[in-house]
Amino acid sequence: MPRLNTDALLLSGSGGLYQQLYLSVRQLLLSGRWPAGALLPSERQLAADLALSRSTVQQALQQLVAEGYLEAQQGRGYQIVQALPDGFFAASDTSVAASTNLPTQDYGLTAKATGYSGRLQPGVANVQHFPFRIWQQLLQRHANRTVLCGMADPLGYLPLRQALVQYLRQSRQLVCDENTVLITAGAQQALFIAAKLVGRSGQQVLMESPGYPRLKQALQLAELDIAYLPAAGTAGIDPTALPLQSNAKALFLTPSHQYPCGGILPLSQRMALLQWARTEQCWLVEDDYDSEFQYRHRPVASLQGLADGKGVLFAGSFSKTLFPALRLGYLVLPAELVGTASAILQALHGDVPLLPQAVLADFISEGHFNRHLRKMRRCYQQQKLLAVQLLQQHFPTGSILAQDAGLHLTLLLPGLTDDVALCQHLNQHGFKLQPFSRYCFLNEPERGLVIGIADADEAFLLKLISLLKAALNGADPETTQAQTCS
Repeated sequence: MPRLNTDALLLSGSGGLYQQLYLSVRQLLLSGRWPAGALLPSERQLAADLALSRSTVQQALQQLVAEGYLEAQQGRGYQIVQALPDGFFAASDTSVAASTNLPTQDYGLTAKATGYSGRLQPGVANVQHFPFRIWQQLLQRHANRTVLCGMADPLGYLPLRQALVQYLRQSRQLVCDENTVLITAGAQQALFIAAKLVGRSGQQVLMESPGYPRLKQALQLAELDIAYLPAAGTAGIDPTALPLQSNAKALFLTPSHQYPCGGILPLSQRMALLQWARTEQCWLVEDDYDSEFQYRHRPVASLQGLADGKGVLFAGSFSKTLFPALRLGYLVLPAELVGTASAILQALHGDVPLLPQAVLADFISEGHFNRHLRKMRRCYQQQKLLAVQLLQQHFPTGSILAQDAGLHLTLLLPGLTDDVALCQHLNQHGFKLQPFSRYCFLNEPERGLVIGIADADEAFLLKLISLLKAALNGADPETTQAQTCS
């Protein structure tokens, strides 16, 4: 086949000469003006005709060889391949359509909704009070440590585990050491690892209803058979009503502050629960998501501590105490499960990043963490009291749950039938409340709102109340707001 000539080659004049030649040749190939199997002009001819250096021409042609457009043939130069790579990857400015009917697995999960953040969002810390200056100083201290750029201990950064052990022993009476703590990429990952540890696909586990929707998702992803236990009472789950001979492999629960109804399991019922678990040979997975924020009394001793570390997996995170984007959590395990748990973590995620672990280790060990908790506990308590006062004043027939602890309130509203649509309406005004029905898995009839209090101030609470009144009564929002503030 004769060689092609250079008449069709045009340099755009934009960008480097090598890039211009590369794009011009590539376009001729893709358009079909230079056919498959044809030989390109020699490097010398291309350089002379286009007034380019041989090195520039070589660089462009070798890039086209590397990308599969050309073949370099000894003694003949460059030949166009028979099947161009772009034929398999057609570019388009339009949205991507489904290209295959191959089957995939549906786990019944839903994607994170758009508008992912907003005012009064449940479970989100108030970062306006976070000591960023101290955090930045600690970050700079560790930023150039090469040891933090390599591979990590499979359990996580040792100084962080040591600092965490001291904190958990003092604050939650846990029985643990640095070899029974696994650092995870957030509590959600810790819960999923726990799910994989306690049951195989198709086996039954128990969880609370109302309960944590993302826990349900983790259990679905682990392909476990989920059964639900009523947990809306003032103490959460009632141990006397737990099933006997259920064959359940584990019970997932929030005994320190039931989510989202706020029940706090008293000591006597914790002991009964532990006895039930021993009798039933059932693991307990204790999600300790916000026990740091108890306002009436110190947190009741953890199930893990009461059980002497046996038969209980304890999950926690720093998302609510510090900030959500930190994405650091932990799982405290019986010693016999540590190896399997770390192997699951490596299969899921690999190493958890070391730099934030090192910063957090110093933040805890130098006392900044405890000082921040004391400050935020007072702040959140004041904001929760204000929110309760205003909600009781304006919705006297409603029921307000979860008043004694945590970063949220649950407002149940009699007569409300569609809390999902109500939350969508509030979201349009910048509020990210959650519908109570989202947490209900036993078809509980109550409807209401789960309201975050971490960033609550009087102005935003009054605005929310006016929007709620307008939506519930079908009134004009501006008129309702004026009446609410008067």
